[in-house]
Amino acid sequence: MNACLLALVSLSLPPGILVDRVIAVVDKEVITYGELLREVRVALVIHEDPRTAMADLPAEVLERGLDNLVNMVVIAAQARRMGDVDVPSDEVDRATEHFASRFSSSDAYRAFLRRFDISEAALKGILRRDMRNERYIAQRLKAWRMGHAVSSPVRDADALERWVKELKAGVELRLLGPNGELELQ
Repeated sequence: MNACLLALVSLSLPPGILVDRVIAVVDKEVITYGELLREVRVALVIHEDPRTAMADLPAEVLERGLDNLVNMVVIAAQARRMGDVDVPSDEVDRATEHFASRFSSSDAYRAFLRRFDISEAALKGILRRDMRNERYIAQRLKAWRMGHAVSSPVRDADALERWVKELKAGVELRLLGPNGELELQ
């Protein structure tokens, strides 16, 4: 049914109207510009302020957001391969409630979701993936620490950065280049 709906919508649009575009492919997982915008706005609400998320997004924020999103997709894929970390639905619901509480009112929260075309299911999906990734990363860092001496000069952040680079090196990553083509990284 979704394919039929998509076909009908695409037939009703005038030729040449861009609905969305692919900006990255991580292995076989496609990331669209619309997803990037949604992810960046959600991250801004979580880490900064809802007002920041409502503003225009500068290019450097989108660039950092794309790098972060690619990292999250790569980590999520690794977590699935290694045995998924479970996040109970009630925890996702609490995280969603906490996200909504960052707004001045429930009306402001709902207006944010409507304005940026973010369904509550999509929001919960983002929150669930982030929570899974955080748990998986915590497990990896704990195992890493156990294998290294306490006096090791390598910090968790450095170890995490190296690990993510290794994960990214093991996937086929294509990003939208300056010529508008997806380029192998």
